[in-house]
Amino acid sequence: MESISFIGIGNMGGPLCERLLKKYKTCVFDLNKTNLKKMEKMGAVVLDSLKKISDNKMIFLCLPSSQEVEKIVLGDNSLSKFLKPHSYIIDMTTGEPSISRSIKEKLSENFIHFIDAPVSGGPKGAREGTIAIMAGCEKNEYDILKPYLDTISKNVFHAGKVGDGHSIKAGNNLLNLICRMATFEVISLLTKDGVNPKNAIEIIQKSSGRNYATEITLPDNILSGKMHQGFTAALMDKDASIALKNGLNLNIELPLGSLSKELLNETIKAFGNDTDMSNVALTYEKKFKIRLRP
Repeated sequence: MESISFIGIGNMGGPLCERLLKKYKTCVFDLNKTNLKKMEKMGAVVLDSLKKISDNKMIFLCLPSSQEVEKIVLGDNSLSKFLKPHSYIIDMTTGEPSISRSIKEKLSENFIHFIDAPVSGGPKGAREGTIAIMAGCEKNEYDILKPYLDTISKNVFHAGKVGDGHSIKAGNNLLNLICRMATFEVISLLTKDGVNPKNAIEIIQKSSGRNYATEITLPDNILSGKMHQGFTAALMDKDASIALKNGLNLNIELPLGSLSKELLNETIKAFGNDTDMSNVALTYEKKFKIRLRP
């Protein structure tokens, strides 16, 4: 059985790693011992150093941000010190396009491949093998990587060059945030006008205003009373910030994105960074003096 490596097995990396375990001997590295014990019980091989991790040709990363990726790939005693030529680093972090492209340039001097392959669909999509994977790399690199990515999900896409995957992922999440805020605003308006929110969502979901918030967020997490989506406001804020920073670098104004991020910050201010995105509903309930939950 071929051996691969996975660094960063938290809320998102863990489920992705579980999928790879079905086909590959997977060596794991993480600073969280609880995460390591969990993966070890599933059959992963726990390693205690990046030098040992780098013995494998294929190394997957899923870390909090591009800053952590840059440190673990290029910093002191980093992967770049130990990797063999023609190794592959597949970065599944939601990261910054410019940093990914910079890392690629530096690693290519030592004939090491760096690919960004962020995901969208949450831990549930990762566990079920339906998560979207957007790979930024050359076509020949994509052909080599696709069998590994196919093990994780049936929805694998070649996004384009390195950095394009991260650009699309950040753009997708900014769009998700814009649609989410717009949907909450309109549903709150209708509820204030006496419309049953469940009826409004059911009708809009079959109409031109349908989106992820009408399909999943409101019916599954808000109107059900569950109030847990498994995605924090801090993570959404981070992803939106990446897209807005990209726009700033390109000298493009993004007024809807900027406003949506300001609205998100109202929820963060009220409930904290680690609050679930479902609590955006509470912000709108307070603002409109309504009740969306059962």
